[in-house]
Parts: sequence; C-alpha cells; structure tokens
Amino acid sequence: MAVLLLLLPAVLAVGVANGVAGVLDPLVQAGLDPLITVLSQTPLREILIGRYGLVTMGPLLFVWAVPTVILYALFLGAYKASGLVERITVALHPLLRPFGLSGRDLVRVIMGFGCNVPAVISTRACSSCSRKTCVSAMAEPVRRTIAFGSACSYQFGATLGVFSAANMPGLVVPYLGYLTLTTLIYTRLIAPKAARSVHNTLLIEQRTFLEIPRWSTIWRETRGTLHQFLSNAIPIFLVITVIASVLDSLGLITLLAGWINPLMGLFGLPPEAAVPVILASIRKDGLLLFAEPDTLALLTPLQILTGVYLAGVLLPCLVTALTIAREQSVRFAVGLMARQAIAAVAFSMLLAWGGHWL
Repeated sequence: MAVLLLLLPAVLAVGVANGVAGVLDPLVQAGLDPLITVLSQTPLREILIGRYGLVTMGPLLFVWAVPTVILYALFLGAYKASGLVERITVALHPLLRPFGLSGRDLVRVIMGFGCNVPAVISTRACSSCSRKTCVSAMAEPVRRTIAFGSACSYQFGATLGVFSAANMPGLVVPYLGYLTLTTLIYTRLIAPKAARSVHNTLLIEQRTFLEIPRWSTIWRETRGTLHQFLSNAIPIFLVITVIASVLDSLGLITLLAGWINPLMGLFGLPPEAAVPVILASIRKDGLLLFAEPDTLALLTPLQILTGVYLAGVLLPCLVTALTIAREQSVRFAVGLMARQAIAAVAFSMLLAWGGHWL
C-alpha cells in the first residue's frame, strides 16, 4: 500500500498535466507563429527559433513540464501536511535498508518524477551516510534520472509518447519494472556499508501521525518545491538552450552522433538511434526522436524498449548534472556521471541481448 501511495501522485500528476498540455500546446504554438515570423529575420534566429531555440523549447518547459511540477508539488504537499509521508517512510524503510537507502530517501527519489532539481536539492536533509547514494539513484536520472531511477516529467512523458507512437503502450510495464530493478541493483552496488547497516534506523518510527491537511500547510510545502524549480531549473534550462542552439548551428551534435553510430550495434540498435540518445543526455525529452515514423519503422519492440531505457539512464540531463555539481562538487558530479554511464551501458546490453535470447 505504501508503494502504491508513493507512486500514485506521479501517475496522476503526469496524466492530468499531459492532458491539459495537450489542449494548451496547439493554442500556444498558434499564438507564437507571428512572433516566430518576426524573429526569423533576426541575426539570433538560431538561438531564438532554431531546433533548440528559446522560443522553440519554451512551450515544452512551460506547457508540458511546469503543470506536472505544480500538480506533483501539490500532491506531495498534501502528503507531507497529512503525515502520510512519515507513514510511508516508516513502512518502506526495512525494505530499502539493504540497498543503502532509507524510507526518507525513497520519498525524495520519487519526488524526481516531478523534476529532479528540487529532488536533488531536497537531499540536503538525507542522512550523511546515505545522501550521495540518494543523489546517485536520482541522477536521474533522476533523471534521471538525472535520473537513473527517477523518470522526471520530461522523461516519463516522452517515454509514454514513444510507446504510444509505436502503438505499444504496454511497453511501459516492462520499462518501469526493468528501471526499478536496475536502480535497486545500481544503488546496492554504490551504497556505503554504513548506509546498509541495521543501525541505520529512523528517528520517527514511533512518532507517525495522520491528520486532515490544511490548505495553508499544503501551500507552504508546495511553495518551497516550486521556488526551487523556478530559481534553479529554469535559469539553467535557458542557458542550456542557448548552448545547444549554438552547438546545433555549428553541426557539432550531428558530428557527435556520427562518431557514436557504430556503438549502437553494441545494443542491437540501428545507427539512427544515436541522435535520440545524445539529445536525451542534454534534455530528457530528446528521446522523443525515437517516435519519428522513419525511426520507428526500423525498430522492433525490444529495440524500442532498449533505446528508450538507454537514452533515459545513460546520463542525467544537463540541468540535473549542474545542480548536482553545485550541491556537491564538480568532481563528485563527473564521477557520478561516469559511474552511471558504465552501469547504463551494462544494463542496456543485458536488456538488448538477454531479451533477444529470451
């Protein structure tokens, strides 16, 4: 029950927000058409309206991601204000301790389903022996997970989009199952011994409570998450958009894709999978390129599953990586990304070739 309650806000927030965004996106795009026409005559058109331009990518952030973050923050605020987070924490702690995490840490990992940046920042409250493990589990993949194990609103929405475009929505079940399994294995391998000790206990085990949450309390909790998102994620997003536009205009992204084309064979993928993998390492919605008809026509269900998994966990998005570097250190962030990339390659190869054998 605790696991279901913990995942419920992510499912509801992503589902409702994507439905709202699906209605708003055509209206916003139509409203931007006159502005795009004017900006197409400016010297900075690549940065403003190019493939990764500020105006081009802005709707993806404000129409698709922001509603998810707001709804998810409200759900988490209600959970915290009611005491449900503490109940879930206590219930799940014994299951997570062998993996070097506590019940509190899992709650923060799941927070990354909204946005990994507030989730990473919230690890300031993790215990000293488990904080780096908690951040690693999110970066995710977070992205993620940043998130290795936490599929943020960009990644999760894009993943569902690819599966829907392929007329295989059922792939979300093995995807989430394999993501969860590999995240637990990855976390167990990197967790320090102290975090796995039976002495890693919670101080709240006898102090859990439940009450009807008040709106003022919910809003106070929500406001903190939104402030972190607005003050940390959005400015970095804008900087990355400019950098990506410059790199794309110079042809460097296409050049990099050409270099890694041969490596796609390691995962049983065609060369066309290289660009989505690279772009997903910059922004998680880059894996939507797997949904292009010409690309989907080349992929089997197993290849779609492998490609989406690899693109999602190979590296955290740049926003998350920069946040981790600021919260910890550049050295820690680089080491985390290197370790995550090695694990992602190993798990993706296992999925590709093990699935093919099965």
